[in-house]
Amino acid sequence: MIGEILSFVNIILSVSILVVILMVYSVYRRVYLLWFILSFSIVPFIFVYSLIWSPGSPFKMGVVVYPISVIIIEVSMLIAQKNLIESIKSGEEEEYKMLLRDDIAILRAYEHLANFFIGRIVPLIGTSSIKELLESRIEKHPVLSGSFVGVDERLNTRALEEIVGKIEVEEISLAFYELISGLLELYSAFVPADKAIEDLRKATEKVMEKNAMIFDWIAPIVLFKTVLEPVLRKCRQEDIMEIAIMVNRSKSGIRVNKDGKIDVGMLYKEYPEKEKTDFIIDKFIYALNKMRPIIQQSIGEENANSMITSNFRKMPTNIKERLYGEGLVEKLPKGILEEEKVTLMSREKLIEELVDRRKKLENAYRELAEAELGKMKATFLDVVAHELRTPLTSIKTYVELFKKGKLGRLTKTQKEKLEIMEENVDKLTNLINDMLQIPSIDIKELELRKEKFPAEEVIGEIVEDCSTLLSEKSMSVSVNIPSSLAIQGDKNLLGKAIKNIIGNSIKYTPSGGKIKISAKMEGDKVHIKIKDNGVGISEDEIERIFDPFYTGNEKEGGMGLGLSIVKNIVEGHGGKVWAESTVGKGSTFHLLLPGGKND
Repeated sequence: MIGEILSFVNIILSVSILVVILMVYSVYRRVYLLWFILSFSIVPFIFVYSLIWSPGSPFKMGVVVYPISVIIIEVSMLIAQKNLIESIKSGEEEEYKMLLRDDIAILRAYEHLANFFIGRIVPLIGTSSIKELLESRIEKHPVLSGSFVGVDERLNTRALEEIVGKIEVEEISLAFYELISGLLELYSAFVPADKAIEDLRKATEKVMEKNAMIFDWIAPIVLFKTVLEPVLRKCRQEDIMEIAIMVNRSKSGIRVNKDGKIDVGMLYKEYPEKEKTDFIIDKFIYALNKMRPIIQQSIGEENANSMITSNFRKMPTNIKERLYGEGLVEKLPKGILEEEKVTLMSREKLIEELVDRRKKLENAYRELAEAELGKMKATFLDVVAHELRTPLTSIKTYVELFKKGKLGRLTKTQKEKLEIMEENVDKLTNLINDMLQIPSIDIKELELRKEKFPAEEVIGEIVEDCSTLLSEKSMSVSVNIPSSLAIQGDKNLLGKAIKNIIGNSIKYTPSGGKIKISAKMEGDKVHIKIKDNGVGISEDEIERIFDPFYTGNEKEGGMGLGLSIVKNIVEGHGGKVWAESTVGKGSTFHLLLPGGKND
């Protein structure tokens, strides 16, 4: 009888434990809880089975049921423990991910700030007043729901982390601003006002050290509560009332009560998405300029300026540096932080001078380096080009001998391959010739090759040579050159220069683009314009595009020789070349060449 009663009690206890685990699972939904549920569901079954089976019972399976049940319980518990450990590890990873989120970091910074004051209030009056304050703030700001002061006498906001991504940081900041303001008031009731303000400075400095992104959200508290409010409270009661009426009517988002306390909660509702620091500084300067005349009247101009300056200098260093760096000092009225203004002006002037000198040194160094590098490249290419010519001449000679059958009969395939080789040898030869043209044009040799030829004719031939490429890109070219215009110089070299520019325009103009070529007489020179509607050239690049080896767009490849060769050819003829461009709208190349009218 006693055994049956004990079994019945055990059944009730087992079921109760099972119900508790089920309730916990319904909240947390963890896999390891399911295995615990399976383990505990076997326990009441064993006790129920013990009531209907005994060693003398006809049910022979009873001998097997107990060990099987124990095995199931053991295996389930092992699996549950394994899943529990994995869940803890996963929870640590989730915690790490949570810490990386800005909104979670800001929330925890507010929690640290609140706990700083809670830690100082509890030894004085306990937690009951703090809990009442928290309840009143939760009633006003439901976003704080789930926050509580635990048995460790600290504020816990972990419940908010589950929903923080669904609410605005401004809403959280407003709620915590009012909570922290309330805690500060509780604290101020038991310690001197100066002590409370000093502790607020310490608290905000510690929070900023741990999390710099909280700056924009605690800066209003620091500026108004530690700089301006202590001065305001020193004023006569009637002056405080006058300031309160004036400021409260201004719709600035700042409120002043009859005791001189400043409320900036409304600022959090007006916070812009960007440039928050500028917004805070502007609001502070506005409030300071409004209050300052009455404050000076109440406690004296020199005394007011001295107190405000002193409070500025007492601000947490990390916050002060940020505010000063954002231009707060320059915006302050005369008489406040005058020494800092002089220092900043001197420092800014010195920085400007240093930056200017640094730029000059960098430009001089770059020009020297580019000149030296250019000289080295030119010397190197000159040597390489001459050295390459000898083997290329041999290759070209043997290719011609093979093609003519002087070295044996060739198959059709072999002949085709030799033609490809010959084309590539010609390309290499032309490239080497280009490389050799970079250093300079031989003026004496050039004088012997000069002739007078129609500008329209040579440009027409170049456009015809480029017709295949123009057709592939569906581009159109319009040529407007008077037939009477003639150019004086080496026809092949000048033709190459003009062709390089036209080729460049085709290369950097999208499909379907347009190129316009025009020419006219300007004094004793022919002015040729080649205009496209391509990608254009930036201001930084346009002065360097004629330098040897300069490739503004590395993706396009090439050696950067084309425009450098153009410059050498044109200047070798006593002419001039330059470019004008707008990024995204196209470029215009100008060639000023010796010429005149056709005979």
